[in-house]
Amino acid sequence: MKYKLLESAELKELENEFIHFLSSAQITATDWEKMKIDKIQEANELIAVFSDLVYEKVMNKIEFLEFRDNKSLNIFHFMEDKIVLVGLRVKENSSLDLLNENVFDQWNQSNMSSVTLVKTEKQYVNEKGEEVFELMQTGCYITDERLFNVLKDL
Repeated sequence: MKYKLLESAELKELENEFIHFLSSAQITATDWEKMKIDKIQEANELIAVFSDLVYEKVMNKIEFLEFRDNKSLNIFHFMEDKIVLVGLRVKENSSLDLLNENVFDQWNQSNMSSVTLVKTEKQYVNEKGEEVFELMQTGCYITDERLFNVLKDL
């Protein structure tokens, strides 16, 4: 498996898509019910394949992820051939807290010296979807391009 198994509630939400997936493999509803009892391993393998297909489709649509703690902010832009990162690092002795919703209101000329701008990029090591998934497993969440564009233009 590339990703992880969909949970029961997630499978329930994707029931129509799963039925379509099974029918494309020429598995009827009766066959599926029988398989879940008599061939549990085979049924689980089908769920694993379906789960990977779903995650692959979702992960490949994601363009921006954000990770933030009190002293760092990272925005990842997933491009066709690379990942671009822009971010901020706050020095330990600074009172700026990047988890505070009003941090950018507090950020002014007087505390500019306590913030470092980070810009970097790298080629994909794995497939894009896998890299997105790995970062989401570490606490990144989906965001849009607004903050990325602000930071990259600094």
